[in-house]
Amino acid sequence: MRIGLSTISASCLFWVLFLTTPLAAQQPAAAVLSGRVTDQTGAAMTGVKIVARSKATETRSETSTNDSGFYALSGLPAGEYEVRAQAANFAETIYESVVLQVGRTTALDITPRVKGVAEQLSIVEPATPLVNTTSGVIDGLISSSFIEGLPLNGRNYLELALLIPGNTPAPNFDPTKTGTVVISSAGQLGRGGNITIDGGDNNDDVVGGPLNNIPQDAVQEFQIATNQFSAGLGRSGSSVANVVTKSGSNAVHGAFSFFLRDDALQALPPTLDRSLGLDPSFDRQQYAASLGGPIVKDKAWWFGAVEFRNQDGAVLVGERNTATASITRGLAPAPLNDLIATVRSDWQASAQDLLTFRYSLQLEDDVSASTLARAIGSASQRQSSDNHFHVGAFAWTRVLSARTVNRFSFSENNFRNRITPVQPGPQLTFPSLQDGASFRVPQETRQNRLQFSDTISWAVGRHRLDAGAEFQKIDAAFFLEVFQQGRIELVQDFPDFDRNQDGRVNDDDLLIAVTLRSAFPTRPLDLPDADNKHFAFFIQDNFRVKPWLTLSMGLRYELDTDVKNVSRVDELNPLILPFLKGERHRDKNNFAPRVAFNISSEGGRFSLRGGYGIFYDRITLEIESLERGLDGRALPIEVRAGNTFFLDTTSGVFAPGAPTLSSPFTGFILPGAGAGGINIIDNSMQNPMVQHFTLGVQWSPTRDFVLRADGVH
Repeated sequence: MRIGLSTISASCLFWVLFLTTPLAAQQPAAAVLSGRVTDQTGAAMTGVKIVARSKATETRSETSTNDSGFYALSGLPAGEYEVRAQAANFAETIYESVVLQVGRTTALDITPRVKGVAEQLSIVEPATPLVNTTSGVIDGLISSSFIEGLPLNGRNYLELALLIPGNTPAPNFDPTKTGTVVISSAGQLGRGGNITIDGGDNNDDVVGGPLNNIPQDAVQEFQIATNQFSAGLGRSGSSVANVVTKSGSNAVHGAFSFFLRDDALQALPPTLDRSLGLDPSFDRQQYAASLGGPIVKDKAWWFGAVEFRNQDGAVLVGERNTATASITRGLAPAPLNDLIATVRSDWQASAQDLLTFRYSLQLEDDVSASTLARAIGSASQRQSSDNHFHVGAFAWTRVLSARTVNRFSFSENNFRNRITPVQPGPQLTFPSLQDGASFRVPQETRQNRLQFSDTISWAVGRHRLDAGAEFQKIDAAFFLEVFQQGRIELVQDFPDFDRNQDGRVNDDDLLIAVTLRSAFPTRPLDLPDADNKHFAFFIQDNFRVKPWLTLSMGLRYELDTDVKNVSRVDELNPLILPFLKGERHRDKNNFAPRVAFNISSEGGRFSLRGGYGIFYDRITLEIESLERGLDGRALPIEVRAGNTFFLDTTSGVFAPGAPTLSSPFTGFILPGAGAGGINIIDNSMQNPMVQHFTLGVQWSPTRDFVLRADGVH
């Protein structure tokens, strides 16, 4: 095979960078087909031609068996294939339906028959085994049939991950994440999960959790690996969801659907107190459409999907009724609008080159309840969120030889979240009600990520080796207008006495303990350049020691340059220096070895698997923002005396000059009571590390039934 000079130069340049700089890579959003070809005596067959043909696009991938009779086809798009084995003096063996799945290796051992009357031997029975006989990974796969056939409340495909044993919903932890799905795997923190789409990072490095959603009709399938995933996957001590989007095919195919939930059919929420006599209104309309087909038959294809959700909901709120001195319960609107879209094109530029392009966007706005420190909030304690997300991705898969495949990918995603109160503040914290506007908003976070990765796979003897590298440049910023409108801590819900002696009993007679407000109420906390660079690399060896024994051995290394605010140590408040021990430096020892085994029975109906591995979580840039923002200077909080400090305990009236609800921030400053405090990153802080020990079995008593049990420590 001829390889162009430009290809060689680019490859050489990349590997020079790889060897001189510690980089890392995610496992490509692709599948692997491997196996061993033997004759009827069990002897290895060398030089057998293996051809895998995609049934959707008619593209072909070829290789041949080596001296050990072993073959591997890497970097294949997930989907259904026809697989042929061709050898001199043997009948051609044809597997008419082999389904390859994202992130997985499908083992297909072949024993051709000596050529006789028949020139071909066709095997119609699906050749995708139910039992994993190739690795120790504990994972689950959500196929296209699940995605298309199972009902989803809200149509977020990640909810299907809850069908996998060991996965549970995790609580949302941030005001920017009210509409996202967060998954906790094997008891780990859901915030640390890793979501990749077509191999690209889809995670919020600012506060954690997933970034954008994509249309359900655009998801072909996804794998969620909860334990013992390969060294090609990282940045998570919890789980990795490996999502692959749909591509076009030689046939035009599409769908249109709408989903309506009318208020007349809405049942009362089970948590609603029926004695309140409230009937919360809720309706939802979702419209989805997808279409794909060929641009040039057998050469180029396109696919697109779009979805829009309009939702009218309500939140339970409280209102002070001064006439009856009681808190009246009611409902306030909580609407949501969400537009998501994905377009993708694939181009088989040559027999050796496959190019993929994808663009996704999400435009979402909603109104929801603010974070509460009391049992209930008022209608003004709602916030409006505005999320904009865009991503462009490119991947180039290059067949370098019959046994070597390289995949290079690049993506850029841009995210902006803006949260504002539905009306101005300040926050009024009554004993029984939170009123006014939350002191935590307005706030805005922004993130832009550039990601480059490269993975090379090759077969040597009975080994299938993968090595790769990745670089991420994350530019983030925080724009926080917190504490600008202030917070007022009240002692009573309703006034009971004319304490300011103006002849009326009203809210200016309420007792106030303290007030809190920024010392610079017109100056926002602007933290630009909360940036980080992520480097890592990995090497993985899947060694088929015997037909019944496979060993998986890998090593991953990861490095973050500035999640500990290393670049701004000289800007720290001198007050904190006595509390910092040692010198602050990057966490450079994140080596993550992994080893696993799989012992399978003849015929692949039973397997015993297990392993051990070290896995590192990412540190969110929110940690850096806390040290930079809450350093005692950037956001000084003035705690002022409330009118309780001006109260004559004998007469029960306020002294002259006492602050009231009309002028709450006029009391004297309480020295040393700055509520913002000072946050410090420990100099020895490291990326969280998790060690996994696993042991499990799989048994398939019949062709379409499998039992599985895994122990995880």
